[in-house]
Amino acid sequence: MKKRFRIHLIIAGFLLIISIIGSVTAVTLVPSWREYPAGDATFSGVMISTDGSMVFASGNQLFVRSWNGDTRWGGLSGTVATMSSDGNYVVSAIDDNVRKFNKTGSEIWNRITGSPFRAVAVSGNGSLVIAADNRGYIRSWTNEGNKLGLNKTDLVKRIEISPSKSLVVVISEDGLKFFSPAMDQIWVDNRMGNLDSFIAFSADSSTVITSGDTMVSSYTNSGELNWVKDVTPNAITDMACSEDATTIVLGSQDGNVLVLNQLGKEQWTYPAGSWINGVGVSRDGSIIAAGALDRNLYILNQEGQLLAKTRTDTIIQQRSVAVSRDGKRVVVADQVALYGYELLGLPEATSRETFTPAPLFTVTSSTPVPITTTLPKTPPPTTTVPVTASTPASPLNPCLAIVALSGLLLVVIRRNN
Repeated sequence: MKKRFRIHLIIAGFLLIISIIGSVTAVTLVPSWREYPAGDATFSGVMISTDGSMVFASGNQLFVRSWNGDTRWGGLSGTVATMSSDGNYVVSAIDDNVRKFNKTGSEIWNRITGSPFRAVAVSGNGSLVIAADNRGYIRSWTNEGNKLGLNKTDLVKRIEISPSKSLVVVISEDGLKFFSPAMDQIWVDNRMGNLDSFIAFSADSSTVITSGDTMVSSYTNSGELNWVKDVTPNAITDMACSEDATTIVLGSQDGNVLVLNQLGKEQWTYPAGSWINGVGVSRDGSIIAAGALDRNLYILNQEGQLLAKTRTDTIIQQRSVAVSRDGKRVVVADQVALYGYELLGLPEATSRETFTPAPLFTVTSSTPVPITTTLPKTPPPTTTVPVTASTPASPLNPCLAIVALSGLLLVVIRRNN
């Protein structure tokens, strides 16, 4: 009887040790820092540089900081701004003035055109700047601020530049348009009352994904339509894509996070249960973040399984969730603060084959304004407030528990020998 009890006790003890070891390797969302805007301003748009070292926030206050906090600058009262994906440049517009800054906030150049701007974009390495004004003019400048191109179009809602810097995609009030960097129009789909709001590119610039209202579309870089799908019963609120465009992440007003593949086929839906305000995805699609109206931030894997979850102090702002390229860092903005989180215990990423969808048929016809802001001439200092962990730490140290259980088992074995 004693022998059977001893065997059962040993088995139970090792099972407990194994379960504790498993918990050590689980994914944990750890608060790293928190920033508050000056005065009554709010953040409502975020970006992370491709290497995860620089963070950009906009809204009615522009803010830039390095992840470790060595670089921090920003200001109040802005209209339109964005950061290059390498984190080295910020472009902003105040009224009719377009300005380019380096990552520490020093102005490189500024250009005055005579009409207020409504949208700006900058290439991944900062070498190309595009801006559209309220008269329908869209302009481009080189890295040094030299005029590159000019064109007249209808009012622009959103501009994005391809990773190759060879294509400029514009969502206007009348349709979707493709331009060269010199602002020569390449292709146009004039749809009156265009509802598209979001643009994303594959890393090789061969595929353009757009979405808006309840629709998602995929195009080649020459304007050929790969597919178009009606995917949600309610409006799409945000979109993010993996680098190979095989993971298209959508947030919706119906409270779901929806993932499509490169052919527009639904892969899975995660029911968050509350209006999704922002989504982000890692380079390979292995990590997906979604911020909901009920203040919950969800971290999901590429199969739609919940890895981690936390809650912000107030409502998460629209289009205010971003994931670093490697999936290890997440930034989110709510109504009062900008949060930086780190993901610990992530499994090693698995490589996936890049897929470029073949065009299904050709369109024969010959974004809302980015939620961004700008920097005043004299930026006020920003304040960093120490952060307490939003995910409660386990009351049991796993290592100590393992040692204690091992010791207990050893004592039991010796006593029964």
